[in-house]
Amino acid sequence: MRFLKTSALRLVFFFSLGLVVFQGCKKETEDFNAPKFSEYYPLQVGKYITYRLDSTVYINLNTQKVVRTYTVRDLVDAEITDNLGRKAYRIRRLMQNPNNPDQWVDNAVFVVTPQDKSVEMVDNNQRSIKLKEPLKEGFSWMGNSFISDTDESFFAFMAAWEFIYEWVDLPYNLGSLEFDETLSVLQADDTLGDPDDKRFYYQIEKSSEVYAKGIGLIYKDFLFEAWQPADINNPGFYNPNSFGVRLTYLNHN
Repeated sequence: MRFLKTSALRLVFFFSLGLVVFQGCKKETEDFNAPKFSEYYPLQVGKYITYRLDSTVYINLNTQKVVRTYTVRDLVDAEITDNLGRKAYRIRRLMQNPNNPDQWVDNAVFVVTPQDKSVEMVDNNQRSIKLKEPLKEGFSWMGNSFISDTDESFFAFMAAWEFIYEWVDLPYNLGSLEFDETLSVLQADDTLGDPDDKRFYYQIEKSSEVYAKGIGLIYKDFLFEAWQPADINNPGFYNPNSFGVRLTYLNHN
């Protein structure tokens, strides 16, 4: 009886071990079949994407919201080494002269560093993890973990954002344009207070991006807006840090 009991325990142990091994292999297979970030964020010197850029700014002592529209082009300008000694790419954002469509002038520079399982971008000296594997719906990561969360940091409000894939490998319509395979990254969707009630402070944080396979970023919608109600010292105004950026794909080479 003692021998039978020991054998039964061994059988249960090896059966359980088999399940663990099988489940582990299944997970590896699923991850292996998942798309790679490089399919959605291709980097090749000379490649560009042209966008309509809608910039939300606040004028008249930050009390009036205005949207200004430009045409910009993000060009993969050169392969470089980032400040950590890793292989990276310099991206130049060029702005089209509205009076001369053939003239493009430099507007900004980004550094993109592809890693084995993620891709990082440095924009305004702030590093973020734009995409991270596995590319699966519901997968999340702290995309702005490199950003300081101290009050002194202009971008502190972004530090705790949790990025998440809303969909992967699904079609997406952008106006009259159709893209067969895209992925969506929700970065923030939070509202504090009631934006319709100007008697009290409110704050809006919204940010999302859509990438198309073989192309890259095709849509970005970002808005940070804060309202400070009137008090003895001021008549009421938008927080001067409020701003918004919307990028809409136009074409690529």
